[in-house]
Amino acid sequence: MTELPDALPADYDPAHVFRVVATPVAQGWGVWLRAADDSIIHSFGLGFPPGTPFHPDVLDVLGPLLNVQYRLAFHGPESWDELEDHFSAVVYEYTPR
Repeated sequence: MTELPDALPADYDPAHVFRVVATPVAQGWGVWLRAADDSIIHSFGLGFPPGTPFHPDVLDVLGPLLNVQYRLAFHGPESWDELEDHFSAVVYEYTPR
């Protein structure tokens, strides 16, 4: 498993996040929360062993983490597009119950 990401910026607003991008990096997976203009709102890493597949391993951790820590959700695993070396999904603001 992985540690929780660093604290969010003080001005973080989930309504400003348009999509999430995840890509494998040397020590796991890097995740970027991006605005509609493609600027980076926040980023963090997920420490997985090299070669850990996105589906289902990374997504099984990333989905709930986006819900609880970042108040974001996506429309199921099928909403993630694989583009070259990364995965990307449009997200929406989510309020956990």
